[in-house]
Amino acid sequence: MGLLLSLLGGLASLACWIFILIKMFKTESGPLQGIIGILCGLWAFIWGWMNAGKLGVQKIMLIWTVAILVSIVGNVLTAGSVARQHSNAFPVQSR
Repeated sequence: MGLLLSLLGGLASLACWIFILIKMFKTESGPLQGIIGILCGLWAFIWGWMNAGKLGVQKIMLIWTVAILVSIVGNVLTAGSVARQHSNAFPVQSR
């Protein structure tokens, strides 16, 4: 379940990142913002929220935010599952 959530969140994040990158390249500030957005996805996310009202991308940014949260939940669930499997594989011996 956790792996599926991580995958879905990651794919949705990728799609939203690409959409915002296209918007970044089309703004009046030129291609510099888009290049920075390619190099640093966090900047693209912040820039998207800063310009969401002006560019009309509030829904995309909301979807991107939810996708990140879903991916984080999936990663936590997956890590918990893996930790539980490893703890069962190496039983603790008492003295």
